[in-house]
Amino acid sequence: MEQSVLTTFAYAKINLALAINGIREDGYHELQSVMQSISLHDIVRVRRRGEKVVCRCGALSGPGNIAYKAAVLFMERCGQSEGIEIEIEKHIPVQAGLAGGSTDAAATLRLLNQLYGKPLDREVLLALAEKCGADVAFCLRGGTMWATGRGERLELLPVAPEMNIVLIKPFAGVNTGEAYRRFDIVGQGGNLTRLDWEKALMQGSTQQIADLLYNDLEPVSIRIVPEISKIKQHLLDAECYGALMSGSGSSVFGIAQGKQHAIEVAGQLRKRGYKNVWVTRTVTDIVN
Repeated sequence: MEQSVLTTFAYAKINLALAINGIREDGYHELQSVMQSISLHDIVRVRRRGEKVVCRCGALSGPGNIAYKAAVLFMERCGQSEGIEIEIEKHIPVQAGLAGGSTDAAATLRLLNQLYGKPLDREVLLALAEKCGADVAFCLRGGTMWATGRGERLELLPVAPEMNIVLIKPFAGVNTGEAYRRFDIVGQGGNLTRLDWEKALMQGSTQQIADLLYNDLEPVSIRIVPEISKIKQHLLDAECYGALMSGSGSSVFGIAQGKQHAIEVAGQLRKRGYKNVWVTRTVTDIVN
C-alpha cells in the first residue's frame, strides 16, 4: 500500500553550554547542558511503501542511520509490519556537534506517529527517542532546554530570545567517542549554574547569554581539529557577542549582533576560504 508523503523539518541543535560531571556506572558521561534548536535543518519525508523499512540518505542510507533505528522501534512498539520509506534531504553536516542524525530520528518518530493517527503519546515517544540516542529526546521536543544525565533528562528553560547565529563547520569533523576518550585522559570537568542561565534567558540579554557560553569538550576537540580555535577567534575578532564550539565539534558558532552583522561575518569567513558557513537563528517552534 502506498500513501502520500508526510514531510517535516528536522532542526539542528547547538549546545550553548556543556559541562561534564564525571563518568556514570553505565559508562556514559554525566552531563549538564543548555541545548538550543536552530533554523538550519534537514528535510525528512516518510510514507508507507513496500514490505520493509528503507532509509534513503545518500551515503548515510541504510540500517546504520539512526532514523532507520527509530522507525524500526516505532513499528515494533505499534505492532506494525508494513513497509516504510524514509527519505532524508541532508543540510546539517555530520561530525559537527549539531545532532544531525539525532534530529532526523526525532523527525521520523514525529512523522510516523502522525502517519498512524498518533497512537503514541509524548512520553512513549520520548522513551523511544532515548533508545535511539542521547540527543534524540531533545530533538523531539526542541526549543531551549536544560539537559542532564546522558543528555536525555530534559527540563524546560525560559525561551531564548531570537539570536542570529553564524555557524561554521571545518572540513575535518570530530568523532564524538574520540573526543570523550581524550577528555577522560586530559580533561577536567566543570559545572553549570542553572540559575545563571535562567536569569540570562528570562532577561532576554544576548550579551549575558554569550558571557555564559561554555564547553568542556572544546579544548580536547581543538587538539583533534586545531582549526576550531582559529574559527572561534575569527568570530570574536568580527565582534560577535560570543563564540563556542557546539557539542563535541567540529562546528563553531558565533552569536552575531543582528542579521545583517551575521551576513557580513559569514561573508568574511567565506573570503577566508571556509566553504561550510551558514547564517542561521535560534528557533522555538518545533512541532511535536
